[in-house]
Amino acid sequence: MKKGSPVLDYFKEITIVVIGVLIAVSIGNYKEQADNEKYIEKTLLAIENDIKSSQPDLDTVFNRHLELFEILRKKLEGDEPIDPELTPRELISDFGGFQVAVNKSVSLRFFINHKAELLEYDIISKLLDIESQSELLQSKTRRLTDFVYEEMDKGGEEVLLKFAYYLNDILDSEKSLLDSYSDFLDKNQQKLETEGQ
Repeated sequence: MKKGSPVLDYFKEITIVVIGVLIAVSIGNYKEQADNEKYIEKTLLAIENDIKSSQPDLDTVFNRHLELFEILRKKLEGDEPIDPELTPRELISDFGGFQVAVNKSVSLRFFINHKAELLEYDIISKLLDIESQSELLQSKTRRLTDFVYEEMDKGGEEVLLKFAYYLNDILDSEKSLLDSYSDFLDKNQQKLETEGQ
């Protein structure tokens, strides 16, 4: 029997090893990609659930704040002078209290901090927009709360006008956040449908 060249045998062995390594790397890459896709899908569904549970509460609070703002607007634009004894405390008490929406964005924060690079820019942008709008709404709510506590027992048109201004500022943020929620849910639904095909 004829013996092969040692160099040729060496290259055959190297070729077999290289092919084995390439197959292993390809399988590893495929598994990592599949794991990343599952992670993205689970996280987007968790964020969607957070938004869907926050959205009705925010919508209810927004509508109540809108009613309170309309009451204030009618009083401020009325033909009769405002009762100088009417205080923010009485106005809020007669209305049934002041509510604040609770925004659940735990999964959103977790995702942004851990694997944001796996998502497309427009989804990340929407998530960051929701996060910043939530923080802005909290800040505006604190500002109104501080004002009401300071001016709680003071009456008059100037106090009610400032109260209306702060409340309108909150309404603007609540509306923007509701719009961002809807926009994210639409984009997320399109993304999940595209990935499912």
